[in-house]
Amino acid sequence: MANVLHHRHQSMGSAYYMLESLKKMFGEKNRVAKQTSMKALLNIKMAEGSSIIDHVLKIMDLLNELEVLEAVIYKKSQVEMVLQTLPDSFQQFLLNYNMNKMNLLLEKLWNELQAVESIIK
Repeated sequence: MANVLHHRHQSMGSAYYMLESLKKMFGEKNRVAKQTSMKALLNIKMAEGSSIIDHVLKIMDLLNELEVLEAVIYKKSQVEMVLQTLPDSFQQFLLNYNMNKMNLLLEKLWNELQAVESIIK
């Protein structure tokens, strides 16, 4: 297959045109992968008693996959997505977060949630 692709693209002259051609040929696979990753992200929910570290790492992994697939999810939206996946044991943190109008990036939120988890346990 590599020889066929090489032969087809050798006359294109620039990497830009080659890349555009490859996107047309294989772009549909990216669409399905993006939809699958987005569905997983939207359906994730942390189970009561499970590890916040594992949970946030899973979300960050899905966000990284989506970024590679050229899906745009703003940093503030990423934080809100994590907050919406938390179980009831984090309700006090959520109340505090909203009452104090906290504005954290994902990494700082992760640190805060780890501290809350250690208090809860």
